[in-house]
Amino acid sequence: MELGDVKELATGLMKQHRLDDWRLVFDNAKTRAGACRSDRREIALSRPLMSLYGAEQVTQTILHEIAHALAGAGHGHDRKWRTIARRIGYTGGRCLPADAPKVDGAWTGTCPAGHRTTAHRRPIRVRSCPQCSKTFDVSARFEWTRHGQPAPMDPRYTAELARLLNPRPEPTHAPPVLVAVGDRVRLTGTGKYAGLTGTVEKRGRSRYQVRTRAGLLSVAFAAARRA
Repeated sequence: MELGDVKELATGLMKQHRLDDWRLVFDNAKTRAGACRSDRREIALSRPLMSLYGAEQVTQTILHEIAHALAGAGHGHDRKWRTIARRIGYTGGRCLPADAPKVDGAWTGTCPAGHRTTAHRRPIRVRSCPQCSKTFDVSARFEWTRHGQPAPMDPRYTAELARLLNPRPEPTHAPPVLVAVGDRVRLTGTGKYAGLTGTVEKRGRSRYQVRTRAGLLSVAFAAARRA
């Protein structure tokens, strides 16, 4: 819709709903169609999206924001807002419909299968293609270009991708050398019993019962070494 026609339609609807002391502004938002700024008493409409929308979508966007203005600050999309929105003729939901026209971002992500997505800002997290995998899969990740050309990525993105492609191996720990009942052991670690020696009286699935001068202690296999 032509912006001149959008302005005429919006100002007419604002006047119809007695928002005479509010003003209409256009901005360059690309991911939301409109905004209600009660503190400034203004309704903002996205210049790029209004240019893509037809008359009905423009009308619904304006009514959505007028309902916010009439409901007052702090109501969001609560019951009061919904009641007012329906009363003045708004028929949509709280968000844009999925099939509403969108402004492509400067950044284009392409997965190995050729599916595309766009972003308006330089990505900072690695994303994978939801059409190829319902859960994150680094092999189905998007590779990004800006205006069709390779471009440097955010350092956070680069670091995350490096971790995903070259994960650190899980540390391996040698299993403790088990000792037999009757053997003398020394307790390790940093607790108050560290360094004590004693005799193994019983060996369970994962712990010894060790008789020391401090009494009978239950000691994990890894915390006892043959004395």
